[in-house]
Amino acid sequence: MVLVLVFANVISSYLFRRFDLTSEKRYTLSESTKEVLKELDEQVLFRVYLEGDDLPAEYRRFRNDIKNMLDQFRAYSSNVEYEFINPNAFKTEEEKMQLYQTLVKKGLVPIPITTEEEGVQKQQVVYPAMEVTYKGRETALQLQSAGLSSRSTEEVINTSVENLEYNFVTAIHRLTRPVQARVGFLTGHSELDKIDIYDIQMSLVDDYKVENVFLNQNINALTGRIQNVTDSSVTVNNKYDVLVIPKPLETFSDKDLYVIDQFVMYGGKILWLVDALDADLDSLQGKDQTFATRLPTNLEEMFFNYGVRINPDLIMDYRCRGIPMMGNDNRMQLVPWYYFPTLVPNSDHPIVRNLDVLRTDFISSIDLIDNNINKTVLLTTSDHVHIKNAPVNIQLADARIPVNEQLFNRSNLPVAVLLEGSFQSLFRNRLATAFMELSEIGYKPMCDKPTQMIVVSDGDIIRNSVQSSEQGLYPLPLGYDKYTDVMFANKTFILNAINFLAGDEAMIDARPRNIAIRRLDVAKVKSQRGYYQFANIVYPVVLVLLLAAVVLCVRALRYRRKQM
Repeated sequence: MVLVLVFANVISSYLFRRFDLTSEKRYTLSESTKEVLKELDEQVLFRVYLEGDDLPAEYRRFRNDIKNMLDQFRAYSSNVEYEFINPNAFKTEEEKMQLYQTLVKKGLVPIPITTEEEGVQKQQVVYPAMEVTYKGRETALQLQSAGLSSRSTEEVINTSVENLEYNFVTAIHRLTRPVQARVGFLTGHSELDKIDIYDIQMSLVDDYKVENVFLNQNINALTGRIQNVTDSSVTVNNKYDVLVIPKPLETFSDKDLYVIDQFVMYGGKILWLVDALDADLDSLQGKDQTFATRLPTNLEEMFFNYGVRINPDLIMDYRCRGIPMMGNDNRMQLVPWYYFPTLVPNSDHPIVRNLDVLRTDFISSIDLIDNNINKTVLLTTSDHVHIKNAPVNIQLADARIPVNEQLFNRSNLPVAVLLEGSFQSLFRNRLATAFMELSEIGYKPMCDKPTQMIVVSDGDIIRNSVQSSEQGLYPLPLGYDKYTDVMFANKTFILNAINFLAGDEAMIDARPRNIAIRRLDVAKVKSQRGYYQFANIVYPVVLVLLLAAVVLCVRALRYRRKQM
């Protein structure tokens, strides 16, 4: 037996294997995360501030899940170290307040909680946050996800547990990445206002350099040009790794199109979020109908050249969200609004793999053009779709249209497409002399290396709702539907798209996985508390005694047979 144990330990020191028997695979790291951990060449220290003997049950579970995740990281890298610090365990109040102030300056906000034990309420502060140090660099992360007022503490913590792997990988990625990628948000063509894209920009600032870009026909807005003194040649470099174009409403001039086109030719990547028609629910305020007409963005030829066409139509989808309308009993009720499709991703591409439902507003269909560009459909409609071509008469009565096969007879129409390949310039063989001499602007007719772009036929997919209050307007989380109190996956989709275009696929693979909450029956716990306390103390002892009695009986029978 000793030899077997020694041999097993020697073998296990060379071979490593973990078995995850949980249904949601909560103890299985993604392959990209494992690669990130294997590439660590120095110690990375995780300093977690969620600790203490008096933590409520939900936060104790959260603390244990954090430790389990860090233990998994250590299993794949000997350079991972961690420590848990109780921010309340100080001899003097002055030392504690000094730590609090230091953490707040780093963006780690304490969370006040109220607990009740045996009818007595107790106020305390918890710090579900951590600091990560690597090669003298440091970053801080809040581990508890932001919660809406309607969500319970248990739901918020469960979401935070789902985000643990992503948060840890994000922290390592920030510290190990030599240069932050740059993400530009286009302005100047009536794109979405800052408050409309506030949530997504704030979600990007820790990992990318985020800027707003105003073209104004400036050839150096997206690319930098350096002229060589010796031979007068021009060296061109893109200023941004990813360009986001969020719902433009005004016309792009030819020079603006040229600036964007050359950004692509020099390897730039674009996330297009474009509406084909000027449809808006606000235009129905106070009236029963409105007309949606084609937006004059002047992007049709550019899209066709790159390999797609956003059709001038509106999709009516049986699978949709509801809007509040007055019912026959003069009471507000949610009525299905077919112009607000909800999209269920069914592609295996990393951007949408395992993604939850997304919300959209007034979306159009996309046609794929046959050219040398590789196209991957990321999002499609449901199986029951009706198409209305521009100009579209949008009526509130459309909410009452019954779904039937004759009307909703289209299915699975593409609404988001990934394009990959070596794109050809829209301006090849037709460059206007007004754009200056070719030698001065470094014109390129085709990409030297393959690049990527994503086209989505809904500009509002990136738009967060805005709530009014006495203090003014404030943004709600991206994807939150205030009418149904449901959080859709729009934010994750946009982050995945930008991560993919920026080359950060490891962050996509580490995105949250759904972890089920196994809730206790609170009423039963209260009513039968004494029984469960008794059972947990007495039953294990009784079980051990029973096993001992069985062993004694077996031994007695065995020796009695030998004597006979």
